[in-house]
Amino acid sequence: SRIIASQDFKGGEVTAIMGGCDIDLRHASVADEATIHVFALFGGIDIKVPTDWTVFLNGTPILGGFDDKTLRPAAQAKRLHIHGYAIMGGVEVRN
Repeated sequence: SRIIASQDFKGGEVTAIMGGCDIDLRHASVADEATIHVFALFGGIDIKVPTDWTVFLNGTPILGGFDDKTLRPAAQAKRLHIHGYAIMGGVEVRN
């Protein structure tokens, strides 16, 4: 589990193999956009984002899944791109 409070978040990489990762970005901010690369193999990744971020989820599930449970903000000024793979695992993004 990680809580990230960076006021200039650029992105990163998250890998979960036979386990889980919880990333809390609700106290972070981006200037324009950020990118997170994810890889879940027999595990899960949960990412929590602020309500004013727009999430673009581009992943390849192989016997797994990607789930975007965020609310869409009116303005798309702050964008988070999530790319990666979920192999018999899952990636969930929510506010």
